[in-house]
Amino acid sequence: MRASELEGKEVIDVNTGDRLGVIQKSELLVNTTTGLVEALILTQRGWNGRDIELRTIPWGDIRKISDELVIISGTNES
Repeated sequence: MRASELEGKEVIDVNTGDRLGVIQKSELLVNTTTGLVEALILTQRGWNGRDIELRTIPWGDIRKISDELVIISGTNES
């Protein structure tokens, strides 16, 4: 899966049932030593046109990625 394919998917926390929003723009945090993805960083464009980080979701917290949803468990907010 490419990072661009995450756009438009809704993020839901399976533990609380909270809808955390729809991925409008995201970035992947990659460990340059191992090449493994460590986290999904959700961003949103602020009022001044700059991107602001909303939430960092450790890759281990992602339980399932479907056509429309990203299901997570145990979110760690930044």
